[in-house]
Parts: sequence; C-alpha cells; structure tokens
Amino acid sequence: MLFMGAQGISVSEARTENTMMRLTARNGLGWAMAVLCGIWIHGCGPTVPLDGTPTDNASVADFNFPEDADPVIAALPFEPDELLVQPFPGADPQALKTLYAGAGATVIDEMADIDLTVLRVPAGKLRETAGKLADSGLLETFQKNYQYSTQAAPNDPIYSRETHLPQIHAEQAWDLSVGSADIVIGIVDTGVDPDHPDLVDKIIDGWNVYDGNARFDDVLGHGTEVAGIAAAASNNAVGVASVAWESPILAVRVGNESGLSSSQNIAAGILWAAGHGAKVINVSFAPLWSDRVVKAAAQQAFHRGSLVVIAAGNAGGMNSAVGFDEAIFVGAVTTDNQIASFSDRGPFVDVVAPGTEIRSTTFDGDYGMANGTSFAAPIVSGVAALAWAVNPELRPITIGEAIVGSVVDLGATGKDTTFGNGAVDAAAAVAAAKAAFEPADTTTPSVKVSMPVTGQSLSGKATAAVTATDRYGVADVVLSVDGVPFATDTRSPYSFVIDTTAFSAGSHELAFVATDSSGNASPPQTVRVSFSGVSTAATGRAGTIRFISPADGSSVTGNVTIKAGVADTDGLSLIEWFVDGESVFVAPLSGASSGVSYLWRTASSAAGSHSITVAITDTAGNQTRGSLSLTRR
Repeated sequence: MLFMGAQGISVSEARTENTMMRLTARNGLGWAMAVLCGIWIHGCGPTVPLDGTPTDNASVADFNFPEDADPVIAALPFEPDELLVQPFPGADPQALKTLYAGAGATVIDEMADIDLTVLRVPAGKLRETAGKLADSGLLETFQKNYQYSTQAAPNDPIYSRETHLPQIHAEQAWDLSVGSADIVIGIVDTGVDPDHPDLVDKIIDGWNVYDGNARFDDVLGHGTEVAGIAAAASNNAVGVASVAWESPILAVRVGNESGLSSSQNIAAGILWAAGHGAKVINVSFAPLWSDRVVKAAAQQAFHRGSLVVIAAGNAGGMNSAVGFDEAIFVGAVTTDNQIASFSDRGPFVDVVAPGTEIRSTTFDGDYGMANGTSFAAPIVSGVAALAWAVNPELRPITIGEAIVGSVVDLGATGKDTTFGNGAVDAAAAVAAAKAAFEPADTTTPSVKVSMPVTGQSLSGKATAAVTATDRYGVADVVLSVDGVPFATDTRSPYSFVIDTTAFSAGSHELAFVATDSSGNASPPQTVRVSFSGVSTAATGRAGTIRFISPADGSSVTGNVTIKAGVADTDGLSLIEWFVDGESVFVAPLSGASSGVSYLWRTASSAAGSHSITVAITDTAGNQTRGSLSLTRR
C-alpha cells in the first residue's frame, strides 16, 4: 500500500499523548518525538519476449522508478515487497500473468475501476522486479508503495472564534446559499465520529475501505475535524458553524490509527464516494500531486460528475509538480492571508484557503483548534458545495472554474507558485456559480494521433497513443483495429500496446474514437499501418476475409474472441461461423465492410487442433470462406 499522511491534527494534549504512544509503539521513539516537537512531514532491466517471460539483462541494474525524480517522493520510506502497476490497455491478460510469474511477483489485490494490480515481490528484489516489469512494455504505471506519516503541529489550546469563516466571506455567501441536501460531501479520511452532536444528523452513509466493512468510526480524530469544517450542523446553537450547513456527509474511512493511508485505499475511497452520490470529495492526504493511481480515481470521479479537492501538503517546500486537471489542490494561508510556513508550494497548487487556527469538531463530542492544509482543503470543499447548491445542473469543471476564477489574488499578479490563483472567496464563488450558464454539451472531443503514423511498419509490441481533450472531460478512448474494438483507455495520457504478432501480416487500419462524459463521440481518427505476422487472409467472389486475432497456429484456452475484418464492394449480406466444419453462428451483415467476432468457448472442445472458419455471402449470393487453425490447450 502507498501510504499518504493526513494533513493536520487537533491540539488536545490528551490526543497528542495518545498519538505519541501509538506512533512510539508502531514506529519507535523518533516518530513520537516528531509528534511533540515538529510540524507535519510531507503531508502530515531485462528484455521480455512477447509471452511476457523476463530474461536477464544489464538494464535491470540501471532501473530507477519514475517518481524518484521528485526528491520529496524519493526520500520517503516504502514497503519493500509491494508494487502498484497499471497495464497498458491492449495488454494481453495471459501475457501479464506470465510476466508477473516470471518476475517472481504475486497478485495480492486488484481494482478493476482503474485497472490497478497490487503485486507482492520477492524480498530484497523490489528494484530488480520493477525493472523486469517496466522493460516488458506491457505496463503503463508502476510505483513503489511509499509510506506517509501524520505529524502534529503546535497549536493554541484556547478555543477562539472561527476566524476562517469571515476570512473567506462566508457570511455573505450564506445570504445566497447554505448548502443543499442534494449536494453531498464525501470525507475520504480516517473516518468520522458518528456520535458527535454536530455531525450525528449530517452523516447519511459511509464505508470503511481500510477494513472492508461498514464501520466508518474515526480512529484518529482527523476525519472528524475535516468533516466538521466542511459540513457540521450549523445555526443550531451548538458547537461550531461549518461552511456548507445543509450538505450531508459521506464518511469514508481509508486510514489507520496512525493516520496512514495508501494510494490504493485513497483511490478506492474516492471511487466509493463518487459511486454513492458525493458531488464533492475531500481528500486531506499528501503529497498526492504526482500519484498516478489517485489521479486515475480522480479522473473517474470527474467523469461521473464529482469534484475532488486535495490538500497540498505540509512539508513547507517548493515542488515542480503540476498536479492534475481533475482535482483542486489547496494550500494554506494564515489569518492575515500570508502563506503558512508549513504549506507546500508549486505549480500544482490551484488555490489557498485558511489553514491556521481552524476550530472544528473533535473526538468525544468535543471541539478544538487545528493547523494544516488538511483543514484548508475542506473549506474549499464546503465552498464547492455552496456553489453547487445554487446551480445544481453545473458540471464539475464549471464549479471548479467558479472557485478558481473568483479568488482574491495574492502575491504576484495572476497564478503563482506560492498562492496558486489566489485565496478562495466563498461569496464570490457562489455568485459566479449562480450566474453561470452551461449550454447543452454537443461538442465532440478533439483527438490527435501521436503514434503511429500512416504508412509505418510495426512489429513486436507496438505503442499507439493519442491526445484527446474536451472541456467537460474525456470519458474514454477506444482503439479499433480493422473496425473491431480492440482496447479502451479511461485515463490520460491515452496509450495502448498492440502485440502485432497476434494479428495477420499486412495492412491494418487503426481507428481512435474519444467519447466525452456527455456521450459525444469524436469522428474516428485513422491511420493505416502494416503489421508483421502470419497472413491469414482469404479472397473469393464474395470479397475478402482477413483474420485479425488470434494469429493462425496460436495455442489458446478458456473463452477466446476471434476477430476478423470482412469486405465486399458489392455489399455484404450474411456471415456464418464454423468450428471444425460445424455451423455455430449465423448473422446478417450490411455495408461494404465490417469488423466481426465470435466467442469460442474452448471448454466445449477437446484438446488439440481445431479449425475456425468464416463464410461470408454477398448481396448477389456469392460466398467466400476463410479458415484459421488454433490449438486448444
């Protein structure tokens, strides 16, 4: 698991002692002393044949993880025997199994929504194993399982007025909106106290991703503080006032008693919240600015109509990361709008919000003060809920633009690496959202093929890549080969791997279609290339049959999809599939060309060689047959 540290903690002396004891027991005296003395730390090969079998190669010794280029990430501890990987769309599942086994890795968990696989690797061979996997050409993402810890910042234990609310002009915003029961805020954190008097009536559902059950009680107190800032019950003569009074809470626990969470669990928490009605999803863990697994989850949530808000981090350093477009990264300022000393900075920061002396709900029905970007983020989440409540038909991109476009500019004019675009202004953001008009989305995504180029000859495992953009978000890009859908990519950048030896030799057409979150599909962007392989084409009076995959002579097992392209200038009328001469499927055809496929369930056939035949009939009654020989293992 890739561990992220929650970005803040309350100041209660008893809480600090308890945290120190937990960290001492788990991690030794050094971590415990950091709790008492310091501010949060960091968000408080081989060649591989086409069958995926790795072989020794000196390049393994030269392998470095891509994220190690970021010194902040490279300096973090990590689990020595786990890897997180995401295959390229188009990678053959059997080749992946062979690759993992050949590298000595074992699959211990999977997240299908973002195509994530968690691997256990041999002890002491993390770098070597990663090198083998990277050089296979089958994996798009692979990263270490970094650990991130929560660490306390000193605070004044005397309760004081909630200065952050007038600082963001919340009172003026409440004249327009106090939130809505229809705009749910997901708190992806260490859980939320379900019995707190200011939260008990606000939590409508929840889930414990960490333990895989429905008990989402807060195990640290951090999530309770975050939830109270965003959406505690307000105007009730009890405790504190939140930013979004009327917005309900989804409590999603992803962390343990020490405030540690993982890339996998944070991503799962985002997806759970998005799938259960959260319009705004708060994530107060860091540093997430370059985490590709969390990015994939944020993209999925964005396409489903949710906006993810993420804490910038509390290391107090400057970073060159750019973040990702589908989330808002939030830095922290002091009560006088100066950058908080602990707040991380860089191009990835979108906005800043108050992050010092923030009063909120704590354990056991109590209240306390806290510092950290953990508590700046839920202020922005609350503002997003207020803005959405006045114009609920708006899409996530427009809500984000209303927040970012209405900030109070601080520092250098325009966006800078310290304050981002500026300090969030709740009243201005709500007014901007109320005035926003979003016409029906009828514009198709823009698609440009980066590789390959028309006329290129491809062999072995070839990469295909496109740039796809859309104002409201690209939901997916589908690659078709000769008119038959081959693979789908739901995360940017959009790229695919094609094993050309699994196709017939000769000319093939690659077509890319991007679809946005409104269902608008782009016109196909096509390139014609040639593949190396075994030619299995047949030509007759009724036209041409070209088998696409699997390759002639392949050894197969399980359910196998046999793909072919058929064409006839006089027009197609009928197709019939045969297995060993016995008709198994008949269907009408139309047009001059078509991609066709048949699912062969090999379990119903004996082991050994089998003949798969396609017969096409044209509108004049002429027929052409083509056959493929496959061996059932």
